[in-house]
Amino acid sequence: MYSTDSDKLEGLLMKIISILFTILILAFTFNYVDAASNDIQATLWTPTDVLPKEKYYGIIVLETNSDKDLMFDITTNNAEIIKISKHTVTIPQGKHHGIVEFETKEIGSANIYAIRDDLLLERQVTVKKSADTPNELDLKLPSTLVNVLVRQNVQIGYVFLLNSFENPVVAKEPIEVILTSRGDVTLHKNTITIEPGKHYAKFSFEVKGEGTITSTAPNLDPDTETITISSSDEIELKIAVAPQRVPTSSSAEVYFWLERGGRPYIPPHDVKITLSVDRGDKMSFNPAMKGAIVLSETTASERRTIDEDAKKVITQTDAQLKEDSKREAIIKKGTHYGKITAYTSFDSGTIRISGLAESVAPSKDDETIKETQIITVFTETSNSERPTKTEVVAYPDPPYDKMEIIVSRHSIGGPVIDRAKDDFIVFTNDKFTPSSLSGTIADDQNYGIVVTNVQDFGTGKIFVEIKNTESFEIEPLPMQKYIKDPRITIIPLPVIFGVEQDLFLITSAHDKIVTDPTLAKEGSLVSITSKPSFLHKVSRDSDAVLTVSGKITDLAETKPEIHVSSNAFTATEILEVYNPMRKTVIASHPFSVFPNEPFPLITHVADLNNNQIKKSMVRISSNAQMSSIGEMVYINETGSHGLIFYDENTVPVKTTITVKGEQPVVSSISQDIVQTPVENPIVFTYTITVENGEGTGQYREGENVTINAPATLNDMFIYKKKLVGWENLPYTTPTATFVADDDVETRPIYQDDYTLLFTIIGPSAGIGALVVIKRRGKKSSKTEDEDIFDDEDIF
Repeated sequence: MYSTDSDKLEGLLMKIISILFTILILAFTFNYVDAASNDIQATLWTPTDVLPKEKYYGIIVLETNSDKDLMFDITTNNAEIIKISKHTVTIPQGKHHGIVEFETKEIGSANIYAIRDDLLLERQVTVKKSADTPNELDLKLPSTLVNVLVRQNVQIGYVFLLNSFENPVVAKEPIEVILTSRGDVTLHKNTITIEPGKHYAKFSFEVKGEGTITSTAPNLDPDTETITISSSDEIELKIAVAPQRVPTSSSAEVYFWLERGGRPYIPPHDVKITLSVDRGDKMSFNPAMKGAIVLSETTASERRTIDEDAKKVITQTDAQLKEDSKREAIIKKGTHYGKITAYTSFDSGTIRISGLAESVAPSKDDETIKETQIITVFTETSNSERPTKTEVVAYPDPPYDKMEIIVSRHSIGGPVIDRAKDDFIVFTNDKFTPSSLSGTIADDQNYGIVVTNVQDFGTGKIFVEIKNTESFEIEPLPMQKYIKDPRITIIPLPVIFGVEQDLFLITSAHDKIVTDPTLAKEGSLVSITSKPSFLHKVSRDSDAVLTVSGKITDLAETKPEIHVSSNAFTATEILEVYNPMRKTVIASHPFSVFPNEPFPLITHVADLNNNQIKKSMVRISSNAQMSSIGEMVYINETGSHGLIFYDENTVPVKTTITVKGEQPVVSSISQDIVQTPVENPIVFTYTITVENGEGTGQYREGENVTINAPATLNDMFIYKKKLVGWENLPYTTPTATFVADDDVETRPIYQDDYTLLFTIIGPSAGIGALVVIKRRGKKSSKTEDEDIFDDEDIF
């Protein structure tokens, strides 16, 4: 009995030991798995900018292959934006790639996540509207000021279609726009329609005072314009300090000029300018202060020690400091600006500069000027390090007839002085003629100045370069001087390249404007020129508004510049022309992949502003051997490879992809896939849609497409409809064959055919029938004209 109990106890102990051993083994195994999971190095790639209602692919790339299958969970934080097609992705043993599939739904941003154990991979995807899809309405009025409309208060307005990128886009279907007004504004119609193929519609309104006009349409952002009673523009004093980063122990130029209505103001009499600096110990108009430590009753307590690097120490009374911190100058009659040189002490700090402009002996008809302005500047500690950067400013801004270009040198430590002189070179466009194309920054200075004359109005360019430093470019905007009650305003409209359309409006403040010299006595005579020139015609919407229409077909790199001149005033504007016909390619793919494993390659056709239009398969050229299966691409050769993406009427783009790892051994199965050079590795397919006919289907690029439809319809012996053409295609026969090179939507076009009627009834009866039919046609035509008139004649 004892022996039996001992055996049982021994067996129980063995079981306990076995169980403990098993637990240890399992614990070790789990720890090993976790450790292996922690050692996984992987990246998640997807395209970042995509279009709605499309299918896309991403990829998980392992840096090292695994000795077993690895499964990742795929999810998103916003299922309203992105739909995950497959919620798990498995990377097979020995492989590096796992393909992620998702579909886009609505506009917005969402994250895609790939998760395995404690490894979290993340990628943000933004779904944007296509560049050829309308996104918002844009109201354009001849003016938003009531006094512009004094002669005739009936005016024409526009509603334009814009995409998400503020470019004009044509309607694909009729878009009904609802107009509402408030205040003293009356609309003649509350609805207008932007027809297919058009990017705007006109409407008429009356203005008797202040108010608003609002345009709305389904699924489009609305727009509102506010009409206000204009007030006379105030004369403003402007002050600026150059260089902008003012160095200590140096000098700076304090510029001053007058503006009115945002334009240079040329005073009809002398104007006295008084400048005052609030910290005379930091900046002064006394050159003796340059580089000195300045002590006074007020500042002595602030500075308790004397710096040996200072050039000198000056002690002054507060009254002396105040006197040296104030200067007067004159803007002479008929000139635009002036300047005074100020000097900075050894100490840096914040400084306020105040200015006062006062008329000097104005005539009884002149407006009296008394304006103030205050600016804040900060002086930075200068150094003598090697300059690494050039900075450029130009004043006055905006310039009228003359401008000064101030070029300064800087290092990482701040403004540079007390160093060998530096020469600089100045480049400008045709808006300026510099007095010299080069200048010098003296060894004890931080800046140099080149004076330039203004040759023309519009956007200017100034580029300055100092040897061995980072160059600098600015774009000043020379402007016509202010004229009280300006006679002319140019209002550019959104323009599409190659489309006959209204291009811009010309409005007058008070007078009737005319372009015919024989009518000069009836109003203000204007001339219209452009650069580059283009054909245009002028129509009148009211006495004070001219509409200039035409077609921009010149592919010049410079934007069309419009000049409208009268005896008293010249207006200049730039036309922004959007060209949706010129396209480029946006290609997206992982930065690095592994050989002989599939990866996604996403291509979109975009406009020249890189705004995506549609997802599309394009041609690819590369020095690498490429092949594809479905929408996946393979590259078998390791190394870095250039990929060029292009298509008809597009600007090619080039990217680079790196294929990692060792060159794989080509198996007999993959021999054809990998080693056969493919000029166009992707199979391009196009969708042909035929309504009321045959031929609908998917076709490979270059494949023959045959479409057909009945030659006649409603064949009722004496009357029938005869096929005369195909929509969106140039063919006129019932059966047509062409090569697939793009997506096509088409349908047969039929016309009434009365040929048999004339044959049977005879000549005299035929004439009677012809008269009836023509009358019917005229009536129908008249109705159509009336419909068109109703849409366009909005008075």
